[in-house]
Amino acid sequence: MKKLSFLAVLFSSSAVEAVSDAVIEYQEVAANTIMLSIILALNLLFFFSLLTIAGILSKKRVSALKAAETSANHDPLTALLNRRGFEAAMSIKDDASGFLLIVDIDDFKKINDTYGHSYGDKVLQEVSTRLSSVVRSGDVLARLGGEEFVIFVCSEDKIEKLADRLVKSVSSESFYLDNGVNIQVTVSVGVAPINDFYAQYESAYQKADSSLYKAKKQGKNQFAVSLSHCVSPQ
Repeated sequence: MKKLSFLAVLFSSSAVEAVSDAVIEYQEVAANTIMLSIILALNLLFFFSLLTIAGILSKKRVSALKAAETSANHDPLTALLNRRGFEAAMSIKDDASGFLLIVDIDDFKKINDTYGHSYGDKVLQEVSTRLSSVVRSGDVLARLGGEEFVIFVCSEDKIEKLADRLVKSVSSESFYLDNGVNIQVTVSVGVAPINDFYAQYESAYQKADSSLYKAKKQGKNQFAVSLSHCVSPQ
């Protein structure tokens, strides 16, 4: 009887130990599983954080590049295209034939000398705004420097009408320069036809400049058109 009791106790103790070992093993597996899950979650979080940061940096880089390109191609005072921007805009046009116009503010030096360069800058900005209101979506307007602007017009409409509108857009209303100062500003425009921008730009510019000189000599506040076409260099 004692022997049976001893065996029962022994068996019971072994079963408890087996169950206890199984529980411990299960707890270790569960703990390892939880630990692996945490590590995996942290790795995924780190990975997606890197993707997010990379996306933000990429957007900032693109924005910075666009800002740099805008700054390089635009005049900071008037926000118009500068010479480089003008050439870049012309490089992507399908049709580079039309007219080249040079617009020059009459007696601009006198404006600067009389009212100061800060007022001269305001005149440049206002002239830019008025010229922009006349040109069409297919035209290209730029400030080359100083008081000189250039416009490429691809339309086949009568160029005289557009040139006249440009002149009148500036002279039609006086310029208010603060402190009750109102002045009359005018521009002169020289026009020359151009069949191929890249092959004829230099010669077309010279012809338009000669037409501009003619408009100035005839009294300013007007336009002059060169009717002779440029010949592409061989």
